[in-house]
Amino acid sequence: MVTYRTAAPHEREAYIDLANYAFRLDFETLMPKAYDKGVDTSALHKVADEEGRLRAQVAVFPETLRVGDSILRAGYLGTVSVHPRARGEGHMKALMNLWLEELQGTCDMVVLYGQRQRYEYFGFTLGGVKLKYSIGEANVRHGLRQVDAAGITFSPLFEIEGGAKFAYSMNTSRLAYVERKMEHLPLIFSSLHQKALGVLDQDKLIGYLVVNEAGNEVSEFAVEQPGDIARTLKAYMDYSSNAPLTMCAPEYELPLNAALGSIAEEIVIENSDMYHILDFASVLQAYLALKCRTIGIIHGEFSAVMDGQPVTARVDAEGVTVERSARPDAVILDRQQAQALLLTQHSRYMAVPAPAGWFPLPLFWYKSDKY
Repeated sequence: MVTYRTAAPHEREAYIDLANYAFRLDFETLMPKAYDKGVDTSALHKVADEEGRLRAQVAVFPETLRVGDSILRAGYLGTVSVHPRARGEGHMKALMNLWLEELQGTCDMVVLYGQRQRYEYFGFTLGGVKLKYSIGEANVRHGLRQVDAAGITFSPLFEIEGGAKFAYSMNTSRLAYVERKMEHLPLIFSSLHQKALGVLDQDKLIGYLVVNEAGNEVSEFAVEQPGDIARTLKAYMDYSSNAPLTMCAPEYELPLNAALGSIAEEIVIENSDMYHILDFASVLQAYLALKCRTIGIIHGEFSAVMDGQPVTARVDAEGVTVERSARPDAVILDRQQAQALLLTQHSRYMAVPAPAGWFPLPLFWYKSDKY
């Protein structure tokens, strides 16, 4: 007999062992913010228990997301593990549905990264906006030839006095960010085998980079002054001796995208994650206002009933307003259609009377905030 329930604290080793066995990975080193020794995330795991043996699990890690003046409640879904001998028995489906039912009313959206069709069955849509840059040695040598990078050096961030406080402050200064506890930053930045480097200018901390083990992928680039973006990039290319360098950025980080786009060999717009929106009005209000404030969008109005939820959004000289009501002529969209409209590049091909350029919304998750 199989029961589906929340994991208990004493089962920590059992659910980590299950994840390690299912993925052939070491989750304590891969995801220390969730599985480091001394970290108890048992209450965040739903498990399939077959007479005392864990056969499957799904975890949801709560995250508070601040987008401009809006606060969104998000859950990042991960560690979806099924024992090889229990595959095909419906455990994943039962656990996913259990979580999605429980999160109704307490969460605005659930986020994950996974195979598209696998999670579409559970109401997730691959979308969001991530700009990905490829920068080679020639791009820097010619495109930044007039940039003086003298004095810029790099050092492990948390070996620098005040490094954690600095990184915390940089994160909270962003237009959109997942809240991070300052004391947890060393674990957060080391997740997925990453490392954080402090950027020093004449020994003064001016920024940080989060990079992969090889040093050829920068998943997070943060400097206090936009004028230091090019200097830091040029210095890091020399420091790492890795080319080409891949860098990712959210669409709404205008100074960073302007600097990278001016020299990059390739620029690709990619999806960021998969999303299951539980409160369409809240998500639409937050990200439409962010897009209006940064990228800019035309004035207009859009009214729809999205998966049974009525919404009317307006953009005018006063800004963005979203009401939880719909006009009599509002378009009716099911979940898949609504999320495709709000989150994907495919929205431009949909026969929906939405103002041009409003969608997709610029949802983005930094790698350090994923599970």
